[in-house]
Amino acid sequence: MPDNDHPRTRLNNALQPKYGATVQDHVRWEVYSQGPLNATTWYATIYIDDLNYGHASASTRSAAQDAAAQQAYETLKGEGST
Repeated sequence: MPDNDHPRTRLNNALQPKYGATVQDHVRWEVYSQGPLNATTWYATIYIDDLNYGHASASTRSAAQDAAAQQAYETLKGEGST
């Protein structure tokens, strides 16, 4: 997948016009896993300015974060922020 199509990159690019170089000061992740080592489920929640913009679960940490970032991007797009 090209870098600009990556969900976390796309979200970062959408937030740049509003926050500029301080995007990371406005974004917070909560990521944790549950389950046995052979069947771990990862959960990721992304907050923008302390508001929950996306939550997802997947079999890998990266996939959970990507899915949550995609949700956040879609929510921002729906709000007209992108």
